[in-house]
Amino acid sequence: LKFDLSCDFFGHEVFRKKVLGPPDPAKRVEINAELLLRHKRFLDFFDLLCISPISQYLMRITGTEPTNLTGSLLVALPTLLDPNFRRTILFLVKHDSTEGAMGVILNRPTEYRLPDLDDLVPDGLEKVPVFEGGPVEKHQLILARMIVAETATRFEALDREIRNPLANLPQGELRAFVGYAGWTSGQLEREIAEKSWITLPPTPELLTLVASDEEGSVLWRSIMKRLGPMYHLMAQAPDDPGLN
Repeated sequence: LKFDLSCDFFGHEVFRKKVLGPPDPAKRVEINAELLLRHKRFLDFFDLLCISPISQYLMRITGTEPTNLTGSLLVALPTLLDPNFRRTILFLVKHDSTEGAMGVILNRPTEYRLPDLDDLVPDGLEKVPVFEGGPVEKHQLILARMIVAETATRFEALDREIRNPLANLPQGELRAFVGYAGWTSGQLEREIAEKSWITLPPTPELLTLVASDEEGSVLWRSIMKRLGPMYHLMAQAPDDPGLN
């Protein structure tokens, strides 16, 4: 699989002068997609050269932002090929530079509802959707209330004793997760620095419930499109570029 990109896509003055030479709208640059997906360092190079406003989305990983990312969205970049997290969007329930981090995947719904996995669900919670939360403790079921507002999002894990009063809550506030994602101290920071992830502030749009894998994939691709043309292009590549 090869992408053919116009030289107009590269706007850095030094690159234009030393590599591309004088502006030539007809000049083309051919880039191998498999190389891009397997060598993350290209993204460092691309961030420097590309004229699209990627920098405003990546500033959270430059070290200038607060180290506590609790409450942020963690979005897998196309370079992350691990099937456990490929094209995922997570909500960081907890993050601490010394204790590590914990999150749940938001865009991988299962075919189940809460009563399918818990025999003691009170009336009124029959339609609570169940998501694949992550690869850790996959036998564990987490019921959570997510209150989404324009300025902040609250994630509250609920135990069995306080479920009965929840029947009158809006169904969209309740989600169940099978398993979760976890990182040891410093692990998530390293993965972010390697351009496996990007962190974004949560918004009602990005926290919208998805009902299928297809909807989850569409939501992820919409984020990649906003990051700029290169990420949008890479997001279209198959899971295994060698099979294309």
